[in-house]
Amino acid sequence: MQKIFTTQLIGLMKNSIDELILEDAARLLSQALIGDGNVYIFGKDEMVAIAAEALYGKEHLSNVLPLFEKGNMAELDSADRVFLLSREAHDPEMVSLVERVSEKGVLIVGLTAEKKDSSKKLWTDWVDIHLDLQLSGGLVPTDDGDRIGFPASILALYTYFCLHLLIVEFLSEYK
Repeated sequence: MQKIFTTQLIGLMKNSIDELILEDAARLLSQALIGDGNVYIFGKDEMVAIAAEALYGKEHLSNVLPLFEKGNMAELDSADRVFLLSREAHDPEMVSLVERVSEKGVLIVGLTAEKKDSSKKLWTDWVDIHLDLQLSGGLVPTDDGDRIGFPASILALYTYFCLHLLIVEFLSEYK
């Protein structure tokens, strides 16, 4: 099972996000870091791991802040950017959140792992750039026909590191 999971995961990492979309997302977020803004991040459910890396990791960037502190959303202005992450594009809580952020005129990068039900309202319809990991289910088949090993947080973390590397590159070019 481990070999199947690893092989499938490596394949997804190689083909996960279009490089041009990733560069666009990095540019959008870099605008706040170069200017007078901040990048605010929020990860829902398992995506909190990516927010933790961005906020507290060894190579975290200054001016990247949590979108919520003590249950209150940060005061946002048009110089800021927001990076939102969740497993599902149709998550009702995220729909409400992205509507609130959009009302403030703040540009948003969104990352989701899967889009199961396109008949529902998608929060990603409000984002300026959507990083879609296109994960449709678990990677490893079981004997009873199910699939297990849904690596949403691993793929999101990998995507975050690719994004981080591009942002660092853009910031070094600006100096």
